[in-house]
Amino acid sequence: MKKRFLHCTLATLLGLVLTLAFIGLGAAARVRPASAVRYVATTGTDTANDCTSKALPCATIQRAVDVAAPGDEIHIAGGTYSRVGTLAVITKTLWMWGCYDPAFTAPDPDLYQTVLDAQWGGSVISITNADEVGLMHLTLTHGDGTGNCGSYGCGGGLYAVDTDLHVGHSVITDNVANPAGGGYGGGVYVERNGHVNIWESQVVSNTASANAASSDYGWGGGIYVNGGTVSLVQNQVLNNVAHVWRAGFGGGVYMNGVTQADVLTNVIRGNKANGTNSPYGSYGGGLYVSNGSAVAVTGNQIEDNLTNGTGGGVEVAFSDAHLARNTIVGNVAAGGGGVFVQSTTPVTLSNNLIAHNYAGFRCGGVYASLTSLPGSQVVLVNNTIADNGDMGVADWTYAVLTMTNNLIAGHATGIGIKDTVHSSVSADHNLFWNTSDPITGTHAVLEDPLLAPNYHLRMGSPAADQGLTIPWLTTDLEGHPRPEGSQYDMGAFEGEKVWRDVFLPLALRD
Repeated sequence: MKKRFLHCTLATLLGLVLTLAFIGLGAAARVRPASAVRYVATTGTDTANDCTSKALPCATIQRAVDVAAPGDEIHIAGGTYSRVGTLAVITKTLWMWGCYDPAFTAPDPDLYQTVLDAQWGGSVISITNADEVGLMHLTLTHGDGTGNCGSYGCGGGLYAVDTDLHVGHSVITDNVANPAGGGYGGGVYVERNGHVNIWESQVVSNTASANAASSDYGWGGGIYVNGGTVSLVQNQVLNNVAHVWRAGFGGGVYMNGVTQADVLTNVIRGNKANGTNSPYGSYGGGLYVSNGSAVAVTGNQIEDNLTNGTGGGVEVAFSDAHLARNTIVGNVAAGGGGVFVQSTTPVTLSNNLIAHNYAGFRCGGVYASLTSLPGSQVVLVNNTIADNGDMGVADWTYAVLTMTNNLIAGHATGIGIKDTVHSSVSADHNLFWNTSDPITGTHAVLEDPLLAPNYHLRMGSPAADQGLTIPWLTTDLEGHPRPEGSQYDMGAFEGEKVWRDVFLPLALRD
């Protein structure tokens, strides 16, 4: 029977049986039956060892996996475990925790790190048809996913297929899906899973496709998920690359065909869909979502990501998605520096700060476009879209925008529209303060919004108490209630405040 976990905690050690619960936000808790515990340490031995003694642990993780029964727990003492090849091939339900002290009393990640190093000989951990696997307090590094997906490489750090996967408090760094061709998931590859839950982990400096001469593409420099349900909560996804040269999709995270996803309170920063000098168009520097349902991207810091195609921070393609309360700052693209949307299913953006993004070709802020009717459908409610260069919002070709209570300021053009026959903008109660504002809609405020350096409203801002009531939107970007005055304020922040902390790069704070 499959189990579900809520957020990660460790319970009390009672003799040889440790009752542990993974806690994954949005998942239902289940009581785990008692199971055997297997022990691994660098000082152990594998010879004729079933790994059940703390005093005589096994030396390799694979030995513990092989002798374990489905549902067993594997406790790994701190140290570096390395070999040229995969360190754990898992085909059964297991729960694996690292960072134990030498006596296996309890995990202590501050003193005892557990590092799994595949020395570029295979994926660090490979999981197939295992029902459910939990990993905690592990560092996975120097993995190579070549051959996992035929001619493509998949999952340099972690490869998981047909398995519910839970990963918490772990580090997945310096792995590659394919150093010689196309690759999927430089750090993590998950396919045909029921559910994947990754929380409070670091996915750093992984690459999906690392060969500049390859004509194949790269998908998901940090994390690749295809299908199932997803929970990514409080992770750091940093400096990953989808393809070093040719077209890449999702420098930080790539999700395709998911039936439900929660991407909550993560830092997605410094990722690249492609190498800086690549001549090939790429998509979604930080996050790429394709063909997904019920996708919630909420409370994330999406910053300083890059693509030479579209969607420097986020790209949403043909998905039911809601982007809410995100800080989308400093991202770079050819088009849609902050957010790019191409979706016939409505995509909603609410309470986002979209600022200081850059597009070399078109629209640093939010860019919507499609190639045919019914067009790309975007709903913008109470966003602050500011200082994104040439254009705040682009309703370019075959796009339908509905805009309420937004604050759009500091651009050469507030809203730009190319195809006036097949595209349209319905705007009501928005503030515009740009060099040119050819489209303002109804009940527009055309005054200096009096913004503080962190984009809160200063006292006396004309955006205060000028918005419409949005029954489903009851808080602002920081979680403060709306309204604080007689009516909703325009923009992502409610209330007239001289200063309140919000995460911005230091360059913007000065």
